[in-house]
Amino acid sequence: MRLPNILATVAVAATALSALGPVSGAAAADTVLTVGEVQGSTLDSETGGTDRSPLAPASGNATSSSLYQVRGVITQKTLARTSAGADQYGFFLQSRLGSGDGDPTSSDGIFVFMGSFTTLVGGYAPTVGDEVVLRARVSEYFNQTQLSSASLVSVLASGLDVNTAVAVTDTRPPADSAAADRYWERHEGERMRIRAGSPVTGARDVFASTADSEIWLIDREEPLATRSDPYARRVFRDAHPLDDVAGTRFDNGNGQRILIGSQGVKAAGNNGAGDNTALLPPARDLDTVTADAFGGVSYGFSKYSVQPEQVAFTPGPDPAANHPVRAADRDEQAAVATFNMENLYDYRDDPFDGCDFTGNPGCTGVRPPFDYVPASEAAYTTHLNGIAAQVVDDLKAPDLILTQEAEDQDICTVAAGALVCGTADTGPKDNADGKPDVLQDLALAIAARGGPAYDTAYDRNGADARGITSAFLYRTDRLSLPAPEAADPILGSSPTVRYRAAGLAYNADVQNPKALNAALPTDVDRSTGVDGSNVYTRAPQVAHFFVKAAPGISEGYDLWAVSNHYSSTPDARVGQRTEQAAYGAAIADAVRAAAPDARFVYGGDLNVFPRPDDPIARTDADTPSDQLGPLYRAGLHNLWDDLARVNPAAAYSYVFQGQAQTLDNLFVDDNLYRDFIEVRAAHVNADFPADFSGDGARGVSDHDPQVARFRSRPYVSVTDASVAEGNSGTRPLAFTVTLSRPLSEAGLLCASTFDQTAAGGQDYQRLFGCQQVKAGTTSVTFTVTVNGDRRREPDERFALVVGGDSRIRYTRAAATGTITNDD
Repeated sequence: MRLPNILATVAVAATALSALGPVSGAAAADTVLTVGEVQGSTLDSETGGTDRSPLAPASGNATSSSLYQVRGVITQKTLARTSAGADQYGFFLQSRLGSGDGDPTSSDGIFVFMGSFTTLVGGYAPTVGDEVVLRARVSEYFNQTQLSSASLVSVLASGLDVNTAVAVTDTRPPADSAAADRYWERHEGERMRIRAGSPVTGARDVFASTADSEIWLIDREEPLATRSDPYARRVFRDAHPLDDVAGTRFDNGNGQRILIGSQGVKAAGNNGAGDNTALLPPARDLDTVTADAFGGVSYGFSKYSVQPEQVAFTPGPDPAANHPVRAADRDEQAAVATFNMENLYDYRDDPFDGCDFTGNPGCTGVRPPFDYVPASEAAYTTHLNGIAAQVVDDLKAPDLILTQEAEDQDICTVAAGALVCGTADTGPKDNADGKPDVLQDLALAIAARGGPAYDTAYDRNGADARGITSAFLYRTDRLSLPAPEAADPILGSSPTVRYRAAGLAYNADVQNPKALNAALPTDVDRSTGVDGSNVYTRAPQVAHFFVKAAPGISEGYDLWAVSNHYSSTPDARVGQRTEQAAYGAAIADAVRAAAPDARFVYGGDLNVFPRPDDPIARTDADTPSDQLGPLYRAGLHNLWDDLARVNPAAAYSYVFQGQAQTLDNLFVDDNLYRDFIEVRAAHVNADFPADFSGDGARGVSDHDPQVARFRSRPYVSVTDASVAEGNSGTRPLAFTVTLSRPLSEAGLLCASTFDQTAAGGQDYQRLFGCQQVKAGTTSVTFTVTVNGDRRREPDERFALVVGGDSRIRYTRAAATGTITNDD
């Protein structure tokens, strides 16, 4: 930074002030500084977020020991709320046009902190439009340059129009994130304009403890905002196909994002008297700013933000209409979903749990207050019914849902279509029926909405310390859980999961589903932190389902499913999360070895991005952490790749700080991938505002569910065949008929030949016959007898057509038999 040349400004400041009248209580040397001189310059070699005022202490949050006189126009009041609910006042001060330091690398604005006081030392009540000289101390409070302990020296002018009295700059930060930080630092405290027509790229978020809210935008002329596809007018993380720089994985960090906060609207609330609970409007992604909005730039929590006094939004395209989920044809297809339900806790106080209800003492590592529990029964019911509506209306009632973030409480059972939690005599019973209460509640809410019957299952060992768990919700007209046996290689007493550390004791439990976990190896990289001493804090749930090919029939197939919730924060716990994927790959290998014909799906909230995105790499030259690499190397297919290829504008499941990204994944094995039809994301949550009831069943979680459809019927393909005719006698011509999966029960396939250029009875012997296909087999052979002769003739052909069992689909039912001439 450039140190202010205090001595050089003394004479100029003194002359200016003498013309404006006497100034009382001048600072040392009677020097009046411009705001820019307090801020200091931000050089191109410096980092914006850590740049400091030359007048503030060299480190920390303390204030300067000296008082300085600073001149500027009060452009805006601010109001914030503490976690205790108290008011915190402040205002922005900016140099009047023509009276700044003339340095484009220093900001002409600054924040003045007043704390709980509404007036400055001495009694002056800050008034927007006053040009004043203040005496104050300088600090860098968590890297925001600010004045504090301020008193009034003089009012130089009143009633100024702040939008003309000071420089007002349009918010147009550069795309390079480092350059953007310097851009914002050079405008910290200044009044800026957010232009009408600028689109939202991060819906309103709300931080409950302080009632703060924020919205992310991009300027209306940012190239991303001018794309032809309205659903692509947003920011995607660098490695996404629709990133702003095509053809690179990691480039600029998307610095073009603009954050707005709520301190301005709080100060303007209650007709200007202030309301520390006021929030920004409930904007959703793709909405646009209705009219120009103005506010000062602040810095906090490592983010620069503009604090407009008022802002309104015009609705944009409905995010939920972006490539919505299509219902499965349940006579032909099955649908599998993954859904993080974000703290689905009920409003029951579990007497066996110390951290699931307000007023509880806490659990190991979990202390009150519990911000994840609902505030009331009504809040719980609203959350529950919102999820039920999404399952039925938006997810189209999939056959299987891999769930995350459901409370593990199990003190209730379902009786006569209602959840019953103990009796008047005995009270609740822990582990009442082996099913999570909230998911049983959800199943009942789905049915009440006219949806299908669901059941739920989990292994409670998979819950973390505060009681959230992964689980399964499945349709009972289609799926069932076979009873496990002790000898089962996965669900039995000796799981065959080959991993480099010892399994936990509960791995030996015989149950379906089953949580599997292991001790975290000592050589795992812990430089970015770990959770606990095991591979998982929330162990994966492994389930073996039998899936009917269609409702109402008994034939079907085995589906192994793993519901996951990896450790959080993509750029933290990197070594542990990589190990979680490695253990997942080991589960996949064990299942495929034990059941090579079964289908396998591995999904959930993996809390890190799919390839090629990476939270560690910053340039294409960096080595990515590749935390999900073990799953890819195990030969599993991430269906995100298919979604990104088909519709990249819909390829995301989460929005963080204005960037669309993917944390929720569905991996499948080769068997299931051969049955794959499509995957879609239901964009019903991540793009919608938090704490807003006016949009119905939207924003009930911070994750968008993913739904994939697969063919459920076995399908037949017949391969062409050929044989040399021969000069005499007969030769066999064998046609192999292959089923896409083994039948679970015996079936019947028939074949018939039809002449083409070959003549039945002369060139070959016509065939019409049937064969039984045994349960567990995947192919049969039909053999046609070919007659030999010595005639010179072209190759001759006939068709073989397969049909029969109505439970089978005949996708390639005809094959060509070729009799090659060898005369």
